[in-house]
Amino acid sequence: MMLASMLVVLLVFTLLGMEIAWAIALSCFFYIGLSQFTGHPTEFTLFAQQMTVGLDTFVLVSVPLFIFAGELMNVCGVTQRLVRLAAVAVGHMHGGLANVGVVTNFLMSGISGSAVADAAATGTVLVPEMRKRRFPDDFACAVIACAATVGPIIPPSIVFLLIASIINVSVGQLFLAGVVPGVLMTIFMFGVTWWLCRKRDYPREARVSGKERIGALRDGVLALIAPAIIVGSIVGGIATPTESAAIAVGYTLFLGIFVYRNTPLKAVVEAAGSAAAGSALVMLTVAASQIFAWLAVQERLGEILTTSMLAVSDNLYAMLFMVNVLMLVLGMFMEVVPVIFILAPIIFPWLAKMGVSEVQLAVVMTLNLMIGMITPPIGLNLMVLSAITGVDVMRIFRASVPYLGALLAVLALITYIPQLTLFVPHLFYPVK
Repeated sequence: MMLASMLVVLLVFTLLGMEIAWAIALSCFFYIGLSQFTGHPTEFTLFAQQMTVGLDTFVLVSVPLFIFAGELMNVCGVTQRLVRLAAVAVGHMHGGLANVGVVTNFLMSGISGSAVADAAATGTVLVPEMRKRRFPDDFACAVIACAATVGPIIPPSIVFLLIASIINVSVGQLFLAGVVPGVLMTIFMFGVTWWLCRKRDYPREARVSGKERIGALRDGVLALIAPAIIVGSIVGGIATPTESAAIAVGYTLFLGIFVYRNTPLKAVVEAAGSAAAGSALVMLTVAASQIFAWLAVQERLGEILTTSMLAVSDNLYAMLFMVNVLMLVLGMFMEVVPVIFILAPIIFPWLAKMGVSEVQLAVVMTLNLMIGMITPPIGLNLMVLSAITGVDVMRIFRASVPYLGALLAVLALITYIPQLTLFVPHLFYPVK
């Protein structure tokens, strides 16, 4: 009864449009207040204690740094260089600038680790250009919104860092586990774009000369080195995830100040301010989600979910299907961070006992939540593109349906073929 009351309060506040961090915190506060009238009251001091404990993880220090690196990437002109590199590589194929958007988001995902940041950066640059070439507005927005979902799958990934802080799994393994799924997502979305644009006869870019290709590669290669530095330093044992995030910030600043020479101090300060504001919101949500997760565990929500699913079927494949459906539905109505902190402590130990790798499950969870970012009513990527372009969210969603099908196909593959996520990590972290 107490658990149901807390969930109802959370749902009501969320539907009223309250910021998710406050909705979670107030639902927990309501639970603690209600418990005072029972025989086993929960102390109010627990509220502050659990929120503090939730942030007391060294891995979380890297989150603001990676957000800062993403902000600097836009300030330093890395986005424009990656767009040019993608344009000379695939712009002449069927799909034109649409597939440039797919490839650019794949390249950018190795730097920012944030789907929303990638959607905003590439949407600002590419959607106006696609409009000039008479691509439909809803299609142009849909391509960018869906392509940006690869951001948290390809390393580095802020979402993987948050999951690692909960389940105590190697950040290096999670980063490596995202490589193959991220490539598959890009290939599938590239194929969808190629097919749609060929069928609808959308415009292509002119084929560029070899000299222009070399110039674009030379201009963008330094930006492409960043993911190798970040992941390589972690996997090679040279740096912790937090230290590698600091390396990412330092490297991006080096590019902007000394190589590209287009980044004044004022721009760096503004990027730092934006990163601080974004980090504060993420950390507040993490802290509130921590107390919610603790209360859910105390109320045995995990056992309730387990019992309910076992009543339907005890087959592992059926279990994975039901877990995917649960995460997809929650991803439609809640933001990424609270879903992770609420579900991960419940689902990961349970499925681990059934033989599912925590590394594989982390990638599956992340892709589920990325699909939630292109499905209403929350659909943050859709909202970002709508805010940039003025196109209605539902129009963008309808144009996104073919890409949604492609991402669901990748989700099915990585759910039922574990080696797609575990192959690369096992090369560097052999199973003992």
